[in-house]
Amino acid sequence: MKCYYFFLLFTLISCATSPRHGNNIKISIDVDELPEIGLGISTTEYDVRVIEFDSAKHGERIIDNAEAIYLTLHNGFSERKQIYAEKGDHIHLTFDGKKLHGTSKLTGDRPPITEYLSRWKAVFPSRNIYSLPLPEFETKLKEAIQENSRLLDSCENTLKKASKKFVKLEHARIKYLLGSVLLNYPYAHGWKKKEEIEANYYTTLENWIEEDKDYLDLQEYRNFITHACSFLSAQNEAKAITPYENVLQRIQYISRNFKQDEVIQYFISTWANEYVQRNGIVQIEELDKITREKLTNPELLSRYTDVYDSWVRIEPGNEAIDFFARDSTGKEFSLKDFRNQYVCLYIWQNVFPCIAEFSYLNKLTPLFKEKNIQLVNLSIEPKNEYWREVIRNKDIQTGTHLYLEKTREFLAGYHYNPQTIFQFILITPDGKIARINLPKPSSGEFEKYLSEQL
Repeated sequence: MKCYYFFLLFTLISCATSPRHGNNIKISIDVDELPEIGLGISTTEYDVRVIEFDSAKHGERIIDNAEAIYLTLHNGFSERKQIYAEKGDHIHLTFDGKKLHGTSKLTGDRPPITEYLSRWKAVFPSRNIYSLPLPEFETKLKEAIQENSRLLDSCENTLKKASKKFVKLEHARIKYLLGSVLLNYPYAHGWKKKEEIEANYYTTLENWIEEDKDYLDLQEYRNFITHACSFLSAQNEAKAITPYENVLQRIQYISRNFKQDEVIQYFISTWANEYVQRNGIVQIEELDKITREKLTNPELLSRYTDVYDSWVRIEPGNEAIDFFARDSTGKEFSLKDFRNQYVCLYIWQNVFPCIAEFSYLNKLTPLFKEKNIQLVNLSIEPKNEYWREVIRNKDIQTGTHLYLEKTREFLAGYHYNPQTIFQFILITPDGKIARINLPKPSSGEFEKYLSEQL
């Protein structure tokens, strides 16, 4: 009864049919003022995309390939709001641009679910739980899951009217969120070698795994299965030393031990795509062979081949991807403006590690001149005015400074990794790719490569 009055109004609203948007999920946003730091939408803890607003202060994000999804709205670093959407939903958010809480209005969402998510807070067991023997540990962990499910249980009937699927997913989300505690149990006990892990732990881990294609929409489920398969695949195999060995072992384990083909293919596709996206296609013959053999789903296979082919596109000897950028006066440049000389593209932003590399680049000016290399510094700083301010610094007056336009497409084409902050790309005088990831100048390997290879 404690949720009845609280949700009564939202139940009445949710009986109306929410707008549908084909086979994807559409989030549209209108603001009175542009958010000072920016408004982001994340589908995972790593995938936060800033909304780009037009002159009418309207922005959109389309999410494909998701049956259901939990989304988090980020107003700068200070505010978060979690919402839930299913395929075909069109959610419209309006707020003043300053504060989400108190000024925001959502339409096309599922109000009881949005309200539930605003109230639900995860409660993890204390670290003392790790001192318990495994059977008692598991009992306490299940009790923690029950505690975290109390609000859901009390509101389940109301929430089902908004979406039966949400209730199913939310029960699983809570279970697999707390499942991270189970995954940490060996580390808390100092088990560093597989022979030191109790056999009962592997059994417990296996029993926690449910095969359900609906759960594939849950980040918590995906994370749990990925890490659990890493543990379980090493049970009867030599410990994987490299990320490549680890992904191979996971794929082989799930192929042998899982029953639902849709779940198996999803994880093979995801793991293979993630590895290739991050590491490229050098010496991955076994992974490539297994992935192409196992992926009988045409859509999943197409996604994998798209990622693979995107690396083929930027192999040495292929035509370099062009760019469009402007200098501080507004003059436009592209790659053709630097033909007949080697071009070293430096992708950077206004953070200390990037700026620190300029002192090493400056010392290499004689080498650049000797080897006929033009250093082109492509800034991906979000705000143009911040870039203009930084390049006035006398310590970075080397090469040609340009502000990169159409950033997303260019960076995706060269597989720029935000975690490494910067990237050096070498292009030949006739516009062909020589290397897409030169070592950083401060390492000394940068100078050695240019001296020996050009």
